[in-house]
Amino acid sequence: MKPVACLILKKSFWVVVCLCLGIAVGRAAGTAAPEHVRELDLVHFSHTDYGFTDHPAVCRDLYVRYLDIALDAIQATRNYPQDARFRWTAETTVPVNDWWQQATPARRRQFLQAVRDGQLEVTALPFNNTPFLNRRQWEVMLDWLPEDLLRQFKPQTAVQNDVNGFPRAGAKVLLDRGVRYLFTGINSDSGGPPLPRLTAFWWKQPDGRRMLVWISLSYGDGFFFFESEEWRRGPLPLAADGRYRPPRAGDILKTDEASLRKAHAQCLQRIRQFEAAGYRHPVLLISMTSMWRYDNDPPFPPLSDFVAAWNKLGLEPRLRLTTATEAMRNLERVAGPHAPEYEGEWTDWWANGTACAPREVAASRLAKRNLIAAESPLWGPLDAATRRRIKELWQDLCLFDEHTWGSGMSVGQPYSLDAQGQWNEKARLAWRPMALSEWLLGQRARTRLGSMSEGLWLANPTEMPFTGWATLITSCLRQETHTIVDPETGRRMALYYEPGPLWGRPQSDKDLSYEDVSATFPDRSPNRFARFWVENLQPNSVKKFLFSREKTIEESAGGVEPTFTADAQGWPQTAIWPGMTKPLFTAGLGDVLAVKVRGFAPRWVSQDIWNITDPVKKQELQNEKLEFTTAQAAGPATVQNGPHTLLFVQRIEHPRLKWGTRRLELWKNEPRARLTVRFNRISSFDPELLCVISPLPCDGVLPRLSSGGMGFTPFQDQLPGSCRDYFAV
Repeated sequence: MKPVACLILKKSFWVVVCLCLGIAVGRAAGTAAPEHVRELDLVHFSHTDYGFTDHPAVCRDLYVRYLDIALDAIQATRNYPQDARFRWTAETTVPVNDWWQQATPARRRQFLQAVRDGQLEVTALPFNNTPFLNRRQWEVMLDWLPEDLLRQFKPQTAVQNDVNGFPRAGAKVLLDRGVRYLFTGINSDSGGPPLPRLTAFWWKQPDGRRMLVWISLSYGDGFFFFESEEWRRGPLPLAADGRYRPPRAGDILKTDEASLRKAHAQCLQRIRQFEAAGYRHPVLLISMTSMWRYDNDPPFPPLSDFVAAWNKLGLEPRLRLTTATEAMRNLERVAGPHAPEYEGEWTDWWANGTACAPREVAASRLAKRNLIAAESPLWGPLDAATRRRIKELWQDLCLFDEHTWGSGMSVGQPYSLDAQGQWNEKARLAWRPMALSEWLLGQRARTRLGSMSEGLWLANPTEMPFTGWATLITSCLRQETHTIVDPETGRRMALYYEPGPLWGRPQSDKDLSYEDVSATFPDRSPNRFARFWVENLQPNSVKKFLFSREKTIEESAGGVEPTFTADAQGWPQTAIWPGMTKPLFTAGLGDVLAVKVRGFAPRWVSQDIWNITDPVKKQELQNEKLEFTTAQAAGPATVQNGPHTLLFVQRIEHPRLKWGTRRLELWKNEPRARLTVRFNRISSFDPELLCVISPLPCDGVLPRLSSGGMGFTPFQDQLPGSCRDYFAV
């Protein structure tokens, strides 16, 4: 019996040994260094939203405090090992400027010393942007900080986080200023990056210059290299909410050995996923935010202790706290020689968010035109005070085109005090510049023309000649006037009077148009506006005209007129001018189409459609869940056949509109048309897309568009993987 027992013991012994060896082998394999990655470069910053988590004014106050926290952490870790010394990257320059204006001289010296020591970096852009900045705004974007500070900061890197695109107009201005790198941490929602994440590529510009771009993970995803679960709670607590706080030492990224080894296992798992997908560089660049709200979060100073403890334990890959530019230089060293090169406009899906505020966008665009006109040399040199005011207004308009469009609950609770308060502050960045730019332009014109001889002075403060209508409100006329006279040539232009609004009680239904839903003041009072035709007014010029009581009958210039076809209701379908082989537009111009999402919780249904990658399945779900309704003509179009233009006006009806009007004006002496569609949409919480159709007879020839003043041809001149569903212009 004993030998049997002995045999059993021997088997048991070998079983135990094998199990122990299995555990040991498994642990060794699990903790082995990655195959390729030998160093993790950690870039620590806060993702800057002007709003979303808090009111924009609160956000700006927070960021001033955050720079103080970062500076204190830099001072406290100067004696740490080099790779563990606290480093902070200011993602945007607006907070830096805010901080600098409030800082004491001693604090400013500490800040500049931290920059020189490489522990604090100020990147190149004031904020993460939408693609609606024009050429002048891009100049302002790179001139946000005082010039003497820019010389000391010497920014080398621009950061565009969250947004899934970046205009070439911005890349050009950055390269002009010596900025060579673009770091992106793109949000996965509604589009995502154009290329696989953790990709470095050279972005070639039309002039041949190149910028190194890093497609990183989402801007805060570095946290999940070391932690498997989120620490933040919410959904999105306000900074003022005392029930929540930012993480502290011991909450996340703990430094005891057991926690470090657990974090190491998580890190290796993530790295191996990327290596299996093809990542081959010895350096991996990732960014980290705090875990309070993910956005608009403070620095996390204990990160230095975590890095120091990790490296002291000899874990691989080695961690290095660094700044964005230092990390990009390191990346260029290992990836630059083999990085692919791409060119084209980088269009983005998030551009559609700007369409949620058509009135405010219209106000901002009017303000931009006013400011460009006010800066015209036509009015004479600008004094220092006016230059400061103009820059202030341009900065407001730039901030309006910043990527944050309201509270995190702006869709779910649009009428909450937080959502309304945040939107009020955002909208102010359009309305205030509109009013002040109009006032500024008026003052510039008065200063230039106020001492001129009596008459009507017409100015063209743009870089292009002007041909079209000049409009007056008739209350400015002090005498009966029927004709405008050019004293230089003797040419006489008839004044055409039109109805318009007037204070007072309406006397009959003829005083009110169908658009006047308030029915308070007449909007069809006769002879409220007068307009006359201007021909080829030269750029940056003024011209004097005289008033005349005599009536004038104008004739068509040169007898040139377009030939047009119309539908049964008289709305134009095509128009062609002499010498043209194809019409300027085709049937459907000015049609209004509404797209409604059917189903329970329709916003989530639209997200379901968005997330489908298979084109066949996407089309099937679109057919099932989307309802398309086109507006119908409410009656025949009216036609005004004048000496200079043909004007078609038609009322339209749609179940989603209180009223709608479309106007199409065709120039007679040149192939030119102006389409204006006005409507009063019935408010609804349901997601809805309203489209104005403008079909062109391209026949394979694509239109040329502009982004920030830089032209591109959609579908052809774009980065691979960038948005092709719609384009910002």
